[in-house]
Amino acid sequence: MTHKLRKSVPEPQKTRHNPRVFELAHYTLRETDVNPVVERAETEGKRIIRANLGDPTRFGIFPIPRLMHHVSEAYLDPHNWGYGPAVGIPELRSILAEGNVFFGTKGYTLPLNHVFIGAGISGVARGLLTALINPANGDEVVIPKWSYIIYLAEAALSGAKVRNVDLTPEALVDLDKLKNTINAKTKAVFITTVGNPLGVAMPHKTFGEIIRIVNAKEKEFNHAIYLIADTIYEDFRVGPPLDPILLSIQNNRIGPTIELYSVSKMFAAPGLRLGWMRVYHNKDGFSADVRDFCNGFTNCRQPSLGPTSTAAQLGVFRTASEFENEASRREITALKDSGRMDIRGRVRAINRALAAIDGVVPMEREYPKASLDNSFYIVPGIDPRLCPPESLSQASRLAEFNRNRSDTVLATTPAAHFLAKDYRDEHIQNQERFRIVALDTTPDEVAESVGGFVAHLKSKH
Repeated sequence: MTHKLRKSVPEPQKTRHNPRVFELAHYTLRETDVNPVVERAETEGKRIIRANLGDPTRFGIFPIPRLMHHVSEAYLDPHNWGYGPAVGIPELRSILAEGNVFFGTKGYTLPLNHVFIGAGISGVARGLLTALINPANGDEVVIPKWSYIIYLAEAALSGAKVRNVDLTPEALVDLDKLKNTINAKTKAVFITTVGNPLGVAMPHKTFGEIIRIVNAKEKEFNHAIYLIADTIYEDFRVGPPLDPILLSIQNNRIGPTIELYSVSKMFAAPGLRLGWMRVYHNKDGFSADVRDFCNGFTNCRQPSLGPTSTAAQLGVFRTASEFENEASRREITALKDSGRMDIRGRVRAINRALAAIDGVVPMEREYPKASLDNSFYIVPGIDPRLCPPESLSQASRLAEFNRNRSDTVLATTPAAHFLAKDYRDEHIQNQERFRIVALDTTPDEVAESVGGFVAHLKSKH
C-alpha cells in the first residue's frame, strides 16, 4: 500500500473545477504528509531542521557579490521599473544567445527569437508544456525515473501522459528502455542533469547517445521530438558542465533541443525568480514545428506583460557581461568552487553517517555505481522489513517520531513525489525513500534523528 497524499485529488466527475489542477497535488514538495507533523511541531515550539526544500541560502551560500551589486544598482534606478518585453529584455537574451556564457562554451549563436526569459525554470516550464502539448492528440512525454517534480507536475497540468524510464546501476537513464519507451505519441524527452533528487551527473557521451536515439525516433515517426535538458545543477558537476546545445551541434541533432537554466542554485538567488529557455534546432530539422512552438510560447508569455522583473534581468545581464573578463570569471569560479567543495564534504559526511546505521538503505544499494559528488541531496530509505509501506510515508513517520521524543524535528521529502503517479503506483511498493537536503543539517543531527527512529522500529520487532 503506497502512502496517501495530504491533499486528496478529486475524480474529474467530483469537482466543478479543472481536475488537472488537482493532479498537481501528486507532485508538490510543499504539501506532503510531512507538513502536518511539522506544523504541529512548530506550535509546540520545536526546532525544525528544514531538509525538505533545496534553498542554498539556508546554508549561507549567498549570491555572488557582483550579482548582488548589479541587481541592487538596477533596482535603485527608477528608469528600470517599467514593463519589460514579455519574452525578456533584448540585452539579456542577446548575451544568452552567444554560446553558454555561464559554462564558458562558445562557437555557436542562437536566433534571438529562440531565447526566452521567465520566472525561474518553473515559470518557463509552464509556458513550455502549455505551448507544446496537445492533449487531443494523446501527447506523451518521457522522463527518467527520479526526476525533478516540476516536469511531472506541468505535464499533468497540460494533459500529457508521462512515461518514466528506469535507470541503470549508475543512476543514468537506461538507453535500451528509452528506445522502447519513445513512441509515435512522444512529444518530448526530459533530461535533468545534474539530476534531482539523486544528484548524478550525466556523462557527455551518454547525452550524445540520447541524441542519437531521439534522432532515430524522429526519423521513424517523422515528427519532432523535443529533447529538453534542465541544467540548473551543472555548476555542481565534478568536471566541465554539459552544454546540451553544443553537444547537439557536435552530434548532428536533427530536431529541437531546449536548454533550461536559472540563477536559483549555484548563483544562490532563488528568490530572484529568473530563468531562461534556449531553443536550438538544425535549420533542416522540423523548422515549421519549431517556429510554431516558439510562436506559441511567445503567445503564452504576451498576456503577462513580462513575468520577470526588468531590473533583475538587467542585473543578471551585467553580471553575465563580466564573464567575458578573465579576471572576473576567475573570481566567480573561485567562489563557486569553494561552495561546491563545502557542500560535497557535507553530503559525503551525512551519507557516511547514515550508511553506518544498520537498517538504513543508502542510495548506493540501488545504484551502486552512482556518484554523490554533484549536488546537495541524499536519498536514503529505511529497510521495508522494519518500516513497511503504509498510508503514511517513511518521511512522515520519521518526523512524527522526532516530534514525540525530541526538541528537534527533521523534515524531509517523500521520494515518491519525484516519480510519475502511474510509475509510483506500479513500482514503489518496496522502494520507499526520502530526500534529505544536506544544507541546513549536520551529520550528527541526521544520524541521531534517523538512527533513533530505526532503533525504535527494531525494538518493535
